[in-house]
Amino acid sequence: MSLDLLADALTWAGVAVAVAAALRLPLTRGAAARLHAVAPVTALAAPLLVAGVALRPWSSWHDVAKLAAIAVLLTATGPPAVITAGQAAERATGRAAGGRE
Repeated sequence: MSLDLLADALTWAGVAVAVAAALRLPLTRGAAARLHAVAPVTALAAPLLVAGVALRPWSSWHDVAKLAAIAVLLTATGPPAVITAGQAAERATGRAAGGRE
């Protein structure tokens, strides 16, 4: 497999995950369900897209270093941010419904 083909495959896989999440988003109700729908974008789509762009022949080493830093930050902070937002949304809906605290 050539490097260009691998870059194309990674880029299009990331785009497919992002588009699938975007198409699912309008069909979901509630904050927790929406967060669940967009979670794959931070955990999977962004690193795939960054890896695909980094493998392009026009990418220089400093571009790749910047992209790697972005991918690591997105992968490390995206899922915990979604979890924290989900917990906050659950607490807010529990209080609004007069439920448990």
